[in-house]
Amino acid sequence: MLDLIIAGLEIFVGIAIIVFWIYFFAVEYKDPENEQWYIIYERTFPLPDIGWITPCLFIGAYGLITGHNFGIFFTIAAGSGMMFLGFIDTAFSIQNGIYKKKDFGSRLSVIVVICSLIFAVIFTVYGWMKFSAL
Repeated sequence: MLDLIIAGLEIFVGIAIIVFWIYFFAVEYKDPENEQWYIIYERTFPLPDIGWITPCLFIGAYGLITGHNFGIFFTIAAGSGMMFLGFIDTAFSIQNGIYKKKDFGSRLSVIVVICSLIFAVIFTVYGWMKFSAL
């Protein structure tokens, strides 16, 4: 049962990542209030998010749902990737004062990082516990 819950969370997070990037390129990317250095920085994230983390989330979910061991591997891979990118984003945002701003984009950034780190821990720890039980 817990496999199905984690798989559901993986699917939810994978879809949320895709929706976030659609929003970013449709709205934030075109916002003249955003400084060029910030846009350049944010443009580095779609490839690892959509090219690695999202596929790992979906493959991990499929593996957990179907009872295949590769689901554990991809769940850990997705969680660790999310952890890495979450810490990179946090460090950059702190160093550049992004969290001090009061605009929607800054608040969204805080929410994204917090959610990423929470789900990263959940996926990594759950995957490791499943792996250890093999």
